[in-house]
Amino acid sequence: MKDKKRTWETFSFYDHSGLEKRLTQMAEKGWLLESIGSFLWTYRKIEPKKLTFCVCWFPKASAFDPGPSEEQQTFYDFCAHTGWVLAGAFGQMQIFYNESPDPIPIETDPVMEVDAIHRAAKRTTLPSHLALLVMALLNGALFISRLLSDPVGVLASAANLFTGLCWTDLTLLTAVECGSYFLWHHRAVKAAAQGEFLETKSHRWIQFLCLAVVGLGMVYYFASLLTSKNRMMLAVALLMFGVYLPGVFLLTYGVRAFLKKKKAPAGVNRTVTILCTFVVAFALVGGITAGVLFGSSHGWFAGDDATYEYHGSMFTAPQDELPLTVEDLLPINYDGYTREQTSEQSFLLAQYEACQRPRFDAANFKEMPTLEYTVTLVKLPSLYNLCKNALLADWADDWHPEGEKDYAIPVDPAPWGAEEAYQLANQEYGPENMFLLCYQDRFVKIDFGYDWEVTPEQMSLVSERLGDAGHRA
Repeated sequence: MKDKKRTWETFSFYDHSGLEKRLTQMAEKGWLLESIGSFLWTYRKIEPKKLTFCVCWFPKASAFDPGPSEEQQTFYDFCAHTGWVLAGAFGQMQIFYNESPDPIPIETDPVMEVDAIHRAAKRTTLPSHLALLVMALLNGALFISRLLSDPVGVLASAANLFTGLCWTDLTLLTAVECGSYFLWHHRAVKAAAQGEFLETKSHRWIQFLCLAVVGLGMVYYFASLLTSKNRMMLAVALLMFGVYLPGVFLLTYGVRAFLKKKKAPAGVNRTVTILCTFVVAFALVGGITAGVLFGSSHGWFAGDDATYEYHGSMFTAPQDELPLTVEDLLPINYDGYTREQTSEQSFLLAQYEACQRPRFDAANFKEMPTLEYTVTLVKLPSLYNLCKNALLADWADDWHPEGEKDYAIPVDPAPWGAEEAYQLANQEYGPENMFLLCYQDRFVKIDFGYDWEVTPEQMSLVSERLGDAGHRA
C-alpha cells in the first residue's frame, strides 16, 4: 500500500478556514500533511484520527529562506510547548496540528491575526496577483483589438481562441482572488475590532473550473494542430509546452532548492534564481525560434514534399491536390509549379488557403500565371454578416491618397452562382482580377493573378469547385 500521496491543493492564498477543514478531513481519512510545495502537497499514511489544524502566517518568512530564522524557531518552540506540531511550511504560511481534542489556540488576538495575514499578503501574494491581473487585462485588450481588426483570422484559429481563453481565465481568477481578499479583509478588520475572527470563504470551485476549461482548451488546441497537418506549428507547440514551460519551472525550483540546501541567504537565493530563470527563459525562446527557422529553411517540416535549392536557400515544392488549378482555367501545361493548401479551423469558422505559384528555379517563372484563393466556411450562421463585412473591410484603403485608393464594387453574382459578388478595383487602374464571392455558408476570395478576362465558363467552374462543392475539397 502506498504510504505517500501527492495532491494539487487549490485554495485562495488567505483561506485558512478552508485549508484547516481540508487537512482535518484528510487526517480523518488517514493522511497527514508532510510537506508543502509550489503546486503539490505531500501527505503520509497514518491511522485515521481526529486532528486539529491551525494555519498561521509569518510575514517575515520567505520561500527563499535557507531555514527558519531565530525568531521563527522561537515561534515553533512556543507552539510545540502547547502541543502544536509543525506539519509543513512554505514561505510565510505555517501549518500546525494538535492531537488534543481541545487545544490551546495559537492565535488568540483577532486583530493581530488579521494584521499578520495582511502583512504577509502585501509582501508577496497580493503584488504578484495584481501584476498578473494587469498583464491579463492588457493581453485581453490586445486580443479584443485583434478580434475587432481581424475577426475572421481570430475566430478561425484554434490557437487564437485558446490564447483568448487563457487570458480570460487568468483575468477571472486573479480578479476573484484579489477582489475577494480585499472584501474579506475589510470585513475582517471590523470583526476583529469586536473581538471576533471572520472566517474565510473558499473559491475552490472557481479555480477548478478555470483549470478544467484551460485543460479542455489545450486538448482542443492540440487536436486542431494534429488535424491541420501543420508540422511547423505542431513542433513549436510541443517545444513550448514540452520543453520551455517545464524547463523554466524545473530550473526555478531546482536553483532555489539547491541554494536553500547550501544555506544561501534569502536575498542571494532570490536574486540568483530570478537571474537564472530570466537567462534560461530568454535562451530557450531564442533557441526554439532559431531552431524552427533553421529547420524551416532546411526543409525539416516539408514531410513528403519535394525540396529545391535556389540562390543558396532551401525551398519546399508541395504538390497538394487543389480543388481548382490554373490548368483547370487555362489551356496551359507548365512544369515547375508548387501547389500548396493550408487549413485552419475552430468550432466557429473553418478557413483554407490554396495557392499555385511557379518555382523560382523554373525557366520562365516570371511569365507563368498564378492562382490564389481563400475559402471561409461559416459554421455559426450568426457570424455570417460579421465575416462578410470583415472580408470587405480588408479591401478598404485608408493609407493611399485620393485617386489611388482600392475599393470594392458589386458585380453580377449570377455567373458565379453566388448570392453576392464583389470585385476589387483601384481608382487609378480600374478593376482587378480579384473577387469576393458570397455563398450560403461560405465566402471565396480569389485572386487570378494574371492578365486575362475571366469568362462565364471559368466563373461557373469556380462556383462548382469552391462554392457549392468547396466543402468537399
